Amino acid sequence: MLRITFRQLEAFHWAATLGSVNAAARHLFVSQPAITARVRELEGILGHVLFARSQQGVQLTPAGGELFQQVQHLLAAGEEVEKHGSQRLPPLAAELRISIDESQRP
Repeated sequence: MLRITFRQLEAFHWAATLGSVNAAARHLFVSQPAITARVRELEGILGHVLFARSQQGVQLTPAGGELFQQVQHLLAAGEEVEKHGSQRLPPLAAELRISIDESQRP
């Protein structure tokens, strides 16, 4: 059973790339605690500390450096799957109707 998610890998990737959990959170439009939680979950699954954390940001540990190389390939593969998948599907079309029943007004 696969326990690692693309969200965890993406959080790890951007924290490593930008050198900061806060910068990764801003880049991904999520909260800093969400990035921290995703990275900690990934560390728990793998059994390795991936970052050396300090007030200045994060730096990859040796285990983190090895994982970073693999994650770059995985994320690129995920983007490729997304790109090809969207080319084969017709665009979604829908109609939304909204009405108000004024007889229910007080």
